[in-house]
Amino acid sequence: MTLDVEGHARTLIRTAKLRGLICTVSRGAAGDTVLEVSGPLALFRRTILYGRALGALVPQLAWCPRFRLRAACLLEERLVNLSLGTGDPILPADPPRHYDSQLEERFAREFRKLAPDWDVFREPEPVVAGNGLVFPDFALQHRYDSSRRWLLEIVGYWTPDYVRRKLARYREAQVTNLILCIDEARACDEERLPAGAVVVKFRRRVDAGAVRRVLG
Repeated sequence: MTLDVEGHARTLIRTAKLRGLICTVSRGAAGDTVLEVSGPLALFRRTILYGRALGALVPQLAWCPRFRLRAACLLEERLVNLSLGTGDPILPADPPRHYDSQLEERFAREFRKLAPDWDVFREPEPVVAGNGLVFPDFALQHRYDSSRRWLLEIVGYWTPDYVRRKLARYREAQVTNLILCIDEARACDEERLPAGAVVVKFRRRVDAGAVRRVLG
């Protein structure tokens, strides 16, 4: 199944992984996010299990501003093509959570109060990292000067392996306007950090004031 989506991609990727599916992510020609989703053994056999897992993604599409779905389906021993797009009637899933954690929600709330001239965008457009994409947590953009824009990633309560892979993607993307908020409990070697990234250490809560000072 191929999904071309604008927005809400991270929830789709998370749902695919929870269902045990393989999900390859890339940037489309129009700037949208392209997800290639399949079952681990899809090349060798087709199962109802995969069909149900793939079907779990469809209700999530209702929350995407724009989407297009293309899938090859086995229907009564016949291989047919399914296509869905923006505006097609879909029974939506429960509304997606706006924040992944209270840590993120608290930072956004405190930063908006502290820096009223800056807009906070949750889950901005993904950044190209080699053949894949990386999804920042926030974009911070000055309301009256769009050239003053930073990406912000909160490296908090994740496994060491997740942190290593996340930092490797940012190094590959060579993002220069990046703020990394790293939990002091996470031991991150300097060589793992993306070149040029600004690091703000935190304990239990991200200091919105420290982030504001980075912005200048």
